[in-house]
Amino acid sequence: MCAELIAVGPYTKNIIDVLEYPKEMYINLNNGSIITVRLFGISEGSSLSREFAELLGISDAWDFNQHKIINEKINIEKLRKFVEVYKEYAEDLNKLIKLKDSGFEFHFRPEG
Repeated sequence: MCAELIAVGPYTKNIIDVLEYPKEMYINLNNGSIITVRLFGISEGSSLSREFAELLGISDAWDFNQHKIINEKINIEKLRKFVEVYKEYAEDLNKLIKLKDSGFEFHFRPEG
């Protein structure tokens, strides 16, 4: 299983540095427009994807009822430790925090 996190929320100019596309793509976008951002993109396999899911408050990665993340259940401190080991995801954690603070909601997406 692979996994990713989909962030959904309102665009504001203060989050432009954490978005997926070049800044020029957002120049004419109205504040408040709903956008999505893909985060983490874990492809190392099932074990890591399940570990990641648990840090988001998910007990069963294949239970679709749990895929809309409850932001208060995201364990930021354990995610910090996670990205100390898996450094390639450190920037995604920074993005998650900024988007979370900007009112985004998150959806876990397993694949495989």
